[in-house]
Amino acid sequence: MKDKNTFFITTPIYYTNWIPHIGHAYSSLIADTIARNNKINWKKTKFSTWVDENSQKVVEKAEEKNMSIEEYLDLMADEHKKVWNWLKIDFTDFIRTTDKVHHKLVQEVLQKSFDNWDIYEGEYEWMYCVWCEAFKKDEDLVYLNKEQNVTFPISDKVKVNDNIIKVCPDHLKTPDTIKEKNYFFKLSKYEDKLKEFYKNNPDFVTPSDRFNEVKAFVDRWLEDFSISRETNKFGVKLPFDESQVTYVWYDALYNYVTVTTPEWEQKECSKSPKWYNFWPADLHVVGKDIIRFHAIYWPAMLMSAGYELPKQILTTWFFTVDWQKISKSLWNAIDPVQFSEEYSKDLLTLYLLSSFNIGQDGDFDQKQAVLTYNAKLANNFGNLVNRVVVLTLKLGLENGLKWNIDKDINNSLKEYVTDFDKNISSYNLKESLDLTFKFLDAINKYVDEKQPWALIKDESKRDEVIDIFYTISEWLRQVWLNLYSFFPEKMWELFSKIGLEWYVEELENGKLKELREKQEVFMIKEKGEALFERFDVN
Repeated sequence: MKDKNTFFITTPIYYTNWIPHIGHAYSSLIADTIARNNKINWKKTKFSTWVDENSQKVVEKAEEKNMSIEEYLDLMADEHKKVWNWLKIDFTDFIRTTDKVHHKLVQEVLQKSFDNWDIYEGEYEWMYCVWCEAFKKDEDLVYLNKEQNVTFPISDKVKVNDNIIKVCPDHLKTPDTIKEKNYFFKLSKYEDKLKEFYKNNPDFVTPSDRFNEVKAFVDRWLEDFSISRETNKFGVKLPFDESQVTYVWYDALYNYVTVTTPEWEQKECSKSPKWYNFWPADLHVVGKDIIRFHAIYWPAMLMSAGYELPKQILTTWFFTVDWQKISKSLWNAIDPVQFSEEYSKDLLTLYLLSSFNIGQDGDFDQKQAVLTYNAKLANNFGNLVNRVVVLTLKLGLENGLKWNIDKDINNSLKEYVTDFDKNISSYNLKESLDLTFKFLDAINKYVDEKQPWALIKDESKRDEVIDIFYTISEWLRQVWLNLYSFFPEKMWELFSKIGLEWYVEELENGKLKELREKQEVFMIKEKGEALFERFDVN
């Protein structure tokens, strides 16, 4: 039985053929923010990310680089870790699907489904995109005019020739045609159970329009799918036929279960709280291109093997870079580390999580990213903090600012905190940030109305000024507590500015609620450097 005080979140599947780009960073930043919010709210939190290694693609890439498969996989796993560590993605578990613990579990579940008469042998002839690791039908492909480098829908009126070819729409490559002996999973057997599960769990996939597409697909057509390859030799061998290895999705998806097993928890690579039952997952963060596997195949596979189903799937959509699809050939796959080094990780986080709702397609406009950061963090937020610090220092308060908040206007703070919690707990990260910057606007308006810089010149107004600064500081303290899930390093710096550097340890121990309710004394000793540097717009 899953412990009620736990939260388990996972990132999408990251292939080893490409070092993470900004699209991958988007998903990981979402998962990181949600995981940290649960952690500071007293949840034992497991946050797993991983690399998918058991595929024919790996063999081909290793051969291209004249490396052994093991050397190539070690190199790429290390590169993925470097990106996530540099971006301070605070995952608890990093799993490689070549891990022996994972292979053992995959073979166990394969045997369970086989013994349950859910896996059978057959012959398979279909198109297969090695880059997607997925079988394709005509309806999944598009035509590519190689001369004009444009794509258009499949149509009976168009004839395939040397210049017009059928390709995968995501990778613009012609799928291989495969005919071989395979083993199949009886997905069709679980059609009614899936429909019943969807009915009883109306929030299983979010956003809802993506869930509607999943349900429509199940209503329209649900057929058995291949779970093995006869020609591939690298991967998890089927326990009931060692001449075949399991199809990558059947292997890969079970990583989510592997990281919750006692055998995995004993490994040094797991930093999650030990001896808790984390399965089922509370949230899978996935891209829209793999939602069918996660929302249809995956629940049926779990039902067959006797596991509980994950609680929810959060579906991200695609975004372009300067209105062009992210592509190796276009050289527009922004390196999130390089981008953050040029600007800042805070700029990257702010723009990715505040510019469009999760589930909406969007565009990453580098100029707009800088403008957004300058407006919201450097100007709005940063200048407000600077004004409070500088003016409070002029008061010369040796014992700090003590509790005396303006109760008449404190209702807006309570409303903000309530709305923030509601949105972040439902994974509406953009609205959570929008609410925060709207509240910061209200604080700036309060400052402008009270004009403490004028009152501070009148000694008879000293107590009134102190009350004003305490009110502003308390509001800011609450904002910083909320923004810790998004910008942990900068919030630590802010806490340190007002003598509350110990807050980070308390937050990491799950004490957000207790900290919100405290009546603090603010010790502002020095101005310090600006927290959010302004950047020039190129």
